[in-house]
Amino acid sequence: MDDARTVVDAIVYSEGVIQYVGCEHQARLWLRRSGLDYAEHDAQGGCILPGFIDAHLHPMLMAVYEHSIDLKNCASVLDVECLIVEKADQTPEHQWILGLQLDPLAMPAGQLPDRYLLDKICPDNPLVLFGRDGHCVTINTMAMRLASLENGVEEIQGGTIERNTAGEPTGIFRENAVALVMAHFVPPSQEQLFVSAQRAFSKLAAEGVTSIGAILQTDKEGPGGASSEHEFLAMEALADTSPFAIYSILIGERVPNADGFGASTLNAADQGNKINAFKIFSDGTLGSCTACMHQGFFDHPEKLGYLTQPTDEIYRRMVGAHLQGWQICIHAIGDKAVETCVTLYERLLDRYPRQDHRHRIEHASVVNRECLEKIAQLRLVLCCQPLFVRSEQQWLPQRLGPERTPMAYPFKSFMTAGIVVAGSSDAPIESVSVLAAIECCVTRDGFTVDQCISVDQAIAMYTRNAAYAQFEEHEKGSLEVGKRADMVLLDKNPHQVEVTRIGALKVIKTICAGRESYCINEAESGSKNTHSSELVE
Repeated sequence: MDDARTVVDAIVYSEGVIQYVGCEHQARLWLRRSGLDYAEHDAQGGCILPGFIDAHLHPMLMAVYEHSIDLKNCASVLDVECLIVEKADQTPEHQWILGLQLDPLAMPAGQLPDRYLLDKICPDNPLVLFGRDGHCVTINTMAMRLASLENGVEEIQGGTIERNTAGEPTGIFRENAVALVMAHFVPPSQEQLFVSAQRAFSKLAAEGVTSIGAILQTDKEGPGGASSEHEFLAMEALADTSPFAIYSILIGERVPNADGFGASTLNAADQGNKINAFKIFSDGTLGSCTACMHQGFFDHPEKLGYLTQPTDEIYRRMVGAHLQGWQICIHAIGDKAVETCVTLYERLLDRYPRQDHRHRIEHASVVNRECLEKIAQLRLVLCCQPLFVRSEQQWLPQRLGPERTPMAYPFKSFMTAGIVVAGSSDAPIESVSVLAAIECCVTRDGFTVDQCISVDQAIAMYTRNAAYAQFEEHEKGSLEVGKRADMVLLDKNPHQVEVTRIGALKVIKTICAGRESYCINEAESGSKNTHSSELVE
């Protein structure tokens, strides 16, 4: 994945850094000249790529996910009921229960269950179910009572509190209103969270991930509300045990002091960790009809979504972050939200020019063609989630209509315009399988196939492009001398299999900074651990 897309036979790495890349014969000559002892690893015809970089995910929410009810495969209320009852039977009374990934659009009625239905299923525990997009919750009456939301709930700017015909809250809260609930949620204990985090991190390593863009809350503002205000501190405590490098993207109501993190383990250059970005939310999601759109949704024409912050507040935070040197990452999904953020970036950079800022838009799900040229001119970076295509394609045409559906997740148009596009999972929203995401980029599962990209372009999204998005293209993203020895060994070359089989390829081994973080089977890998340095052939 260097500029020339060189294919080689052997790599030598030592002390976590690539020392030689080329043919096997020359690699052996290099080793003889160096005088180093070494271990030799035979890849047995497999394919080695740069370690994958997932540029946007929520590691601590992934840990919570491991401890919670997984509702992603529920297609009926009965499915939901069975899983909740099973969890409630294992949980002491009055202890909070959390369910994640409930997709209302997979339900027959296309709606989340309300508080009254949840009361019948789970009367003795406060219950919170997150929608699949992570931007809405539905809760039972006990949770509502503990959060002081049962009566007299006021509206909240940038959020929605759904009500029945009698004006009573139904238990469904969207966008900024989610924080009203999560301010009272009692998360798993620190011990439980750390055990769950290790499970979540191991899954990333098993998918070939060697570096992540970690979204971390620093105060009560963010997807987890007040219950997640210590995310940064928790991740800081886990940093020494993580099997990947961490690029931290902070969320908060206040822009943090950029000089206040020098001693943090999340800013340890020797571990490949860096705190460098600040995230701002501008709108909601397509699934919840809260993404900010120029025109109403095709199936809900009365809904245009909304900005979750006033534009003046978004810009105030942008200025504060920009002047401190932070990279800015703005969540924008709807076409109006994307256009608004691009306009604000233009205003910001005109007033306060900064070379090589690499400010980002996260998601950019629906983009007007007129915006593409401006995004490219401003040299903004896009961080996109290919598996959103797979998850949403069944209902997205009905939500957007025939005119806007071709504007959804237009990866090829982005790249043709000269925009750098990084790939991510937004986990726990989507699977952390990078190979599945690469396949989806190439095939789009038959959805708007004019936006399919090549295998090379898709791999680049999770290697060199993602490294660029994190200001790390000189450290990782390709297998070149002097870069970190971050690698993933696959059983086959993604360029040489049917494109519909890319997602089925196996990760045999993951190596992060020269250290093995995952191996499917030591015997299959053909390793002979006899020396101190490494040659991979």
